[in-house]
Amino acid sequence: MESRKKTKETKKYFSKEYLDFLLAEQRAREPQTFYEKFCKLGEKLKIKPPKGLEEKLKTDIAFSSVNASPEGVFSSSILALILSFLAFIIFSLIIQDWVTLIFLSILPFVIFWYILTYPSFLSQVIRIQAGDESIKIILYMVIYLKLNPTFEGAVNFVTTHISGPITNDMKKAIWDLQVGKYTTVEEALSKYMPKWAIWNEDFVRSLNLLYGTLREATEERREETLRKALSYILESTHERMKIYVEEISSPLMLIHLFGIMLPALGIVMFPMVAIFLHQQVNVTQLILGYTVLLPLLNLFFIYRILKKRPGAFISPDISKHPDLPRENFFVLKIASFKLYIPIIFFSLLIGLLIMLPGIFHFVDLATSLSVASDTVKETILRKEAEMSFENLLSTFSITAGFAAMVISYFYLRSFQRIKIRNQIKNIEDEFRTGLVTLGNFLSEGMPIEVAINKSLEEYQKLGMQKRAIHSFLTKLLINIRNFGMTFRRALFDEKHGLLKYYPSRLIEDIMKVLSDASEKSTILLGVIARTIANYLDNVHAIELKIRELLEDTRSAIRLQASFVVPLICGIIGSLTIFIINVLRILADKLAEIEKSLGLGVL
Repeated sequence: MESRKKTKETKKYFSKEYLDFLLAEQRAREPQTFYEKFCKLGEKLKIKPPKGLEEKLKTDIAFSSVNASPEGVFSSSILALILSFLAFIIFSLIIQDWVTLIFLSILPFVIFWYILTYPSFLSQVIRIQAGDESIKIILYMVIYLKLNPTFEGAVNFVTTHISGPITNDMKKAIWDLQVGKYTTVEEALSKYMPKWAIWNEDFVRSLNLLYGTLREATEERREETLRKALSYILESTHERMKIYVEEISSPLMLIHLFGIMLPALGIVMFPMVAIFLHQQVNVTQLILGYTVLLPLLNLFFIYRILKKRPGAFISPDISKHPDLPRENFFVLKIASFKLYIPIIFFSLLIGLLIMLPGIFHFVDLATSLSVASDTVKETILRKEAEMSFENLLSTFSITAGFAAMVISYFYLRSFQRIKIRNQIKNIEDEFRTGLVTLGNFLSEGMPIEVAINKSLEEYQKLGMQKRAIHSFLTKLLINIRNFGMTFRRALFDEKHGLLKYYPSRLIEDIMKVLSDASEKSTILLGVIARTIANYLDNVHAIELKIRELLEDTRSAIRLQASFVVPLICGIIGSLTIFIINVLRILADKLAEIEKSLGLGVL
């Protein structure tokens, strides 16, 4: 039903010929990803999809930018189904367990579904990316049109500072204009507007408003139209985010089910299964299903949700940060020295130290059993089966050691990276107020150096010297004063550039725009700084609204993960020990009764 609705929506905007134009444009390049290469291979089978499916695949491929044909996608899905069934037949000759075979028989259909629906999933991801990108495009065009009222220049400015699906189309339009295919930039862009209307119809309307500013007679009217275009795209994005929250609620509940509820139910049921159905149930299948299949299923759902998240929730790329530790190492600072310690070695050491009581216990047990007689062996094993503190400690130390290895490995691998990421996120959050303060001083006609110094004085008056934005502006001022750098060089210099320590795409984009404006006039720079601050305020409001709408779901998941599930685990663990003790005592009593009855007969 949803696919039919989407196809009708697509037909509302453009014809079959336009769809063919988009597909032909994508097919002009060589296949790059494994998926595209596999589709090209599958295309040789020449299996045509049903007409309705072919139309849907055409639309999905056109909007996912996948270099494939509907025939190629459908044929490769069939090819994958055949190959996976052949693999299943081979496994069925080796594996005799029918439960495992039932599970393996489902995999070919899962692979078929994944390959067939991948363009649809990717088109949704690109649609969300285009929605985030559209706000930036309008903002940057508004900023440029404030500086220079030329539409072609604004488009060029956008393609220089932004990357994404819409910008890629704009670059193609500019190229077509330069080679003489079109006479004006408006004509070149109009070829892609039906496609953009599917991604974000409000973006196209805002773009038309911006084009209309060139026809305005007065400066006041032009400024009003520029403000209207930016406000319109921000308001429409706010409404879209509400829809996004509604759409993401169901997948989040699915993660809640597979990530928390099912494992909790498993913990409740597995002791009963182990005690009463140990002969009917294969323990290996339970372990594989619980520790391998379920986590993989969770990873798949989480990956799909994360791919569809809005730009406001994307973590900054810290891979080029100077203070980032080397891969698989963590940094231990001793005075002014940095000591790089291998994480794997350290985690193994921690795990082995915790395991020592268990290792010594079981080595001693193995030695005792190897030299003991049958009667002594039975006595030793009976003592080993008792629920004593010593036995629990020796067994638990092995489990705790393995857990400590895994926990310490992932913690040491991420804690310093998370610290750097949080620092960047903090400065992104504080950037809004910093830009407003800086913009106010610049609007008064102050030079950049003086305006930055005044902003720092304001922070000091308010006792906010420890804020990340204060540190950022201080370092910026040092670069300008001590090294005699321009505003641009102080930020982007290869050796001393400040942005090396703040690898945020948001900060980098804003600073590029401000450095371009700084070459015009400080008053104009102040106006643009306030415009960007207003944009960041709106984006922040959208982010807060999303968090507010998802708060109930997030709170429920957090409560269950941090309190309810651990409590259940503790109760079930205690009950399991109690039941095993009861059964052991019952077995001993039954043995005594049998023995006494036997003596009575004798």
